[in-house]
Amino acid sequence: MTKKAPPPRADGNQLRQRARGRTDSSAASQPAASDAEYKVGPGRPPREYRFKPGKSGNPKGAKPKPPSIAPDLKLALERALNKTVKLKQGEKERIVTMAVAGIEQLVAQFVKGDRHARRDLFALADKLGVDLLAGQHKGVQEALASNHQAILEAYVDRQYDKVVQPSPVLASPELLDDDPQDQDQS
Repeated sequence: MTKKAPPPRADGNQLRQRARGRTDSSAASQPAASDAEYKVGPGRPPREYRFKPGKSGNPKGAKPKPPSIAPDLKLALERALNKTVKLKQGEKERIVTMAVAGIEQLVAQFVKGDRHARRDLFALADKLGVDLLAGQHKGVQEALASNHQAILEAYVDRQYDKVVQPSPVLASPELLDDDPQDQDQS
């Protein structure tokens, strides 16, 4: 019986590089394993079908992506919003852009109580940095200040039982059952 020599030990860095599929230059300079030792399997194609060094696996290259239509859509939207339209208000006629007409229509629907217009108007105002309560902050603060304390107290009363668990009610010692007959049966 002949004993085979153990393979040279690899340090942790070499093991990590092998696990990642990398080899350092010293490993590349070592002679390749013989054909008898090389096992063909998943991730290990036969040597004659491997990519040759310096040659791409996809010589034609990746297919070009189709150009995006986003710039065309943006341009079309800008053109449509900048078109002019005549608006009649009573007997007067005004010439405005489609964007202005759309915003005025959105505000008119909001005033009528349309919930979708309200959502869209709030989102648009937030995005553009428009203060919808401009000039009305003082009136809102005065309305809140008059019943502010009552609102807070009512809220605290509602929330108190959710946070603080009431202590269990215990009967007084006089009400406890001290019958000797019941104690004998148990």
